[in-house]
Amino acid sequence: MITDRDVAKCMAEYGGGFVSRLGSAALAADPSNLKKLRDAFPDYWANYARMAQQLFEVEKQASVQHNNNNIGKTIT
Repeated sequence: MITDRDVAKCMAEYGGGFVSRLGSAALAADPSNLKKLRDAFPDYWANYARMAQQLFEVEKQASVQHNNNNIGKTIT
């Protein structure tokens, strides 16, 4: 599940100058101000929510593959 914090971190890390600053502001915002940011920039929020979801899925798949590669291996 993607949280508002995940979306804001994605914006801060991958956004251009303006969007990255919106992400940073969202990370610092209280719930009331976070809602104002989300309501003011719904298109940006939706785009970066999709990106955050895709990153989550890629990381989850990589973790599964890593774990599958380590099944049966012993540490010496």
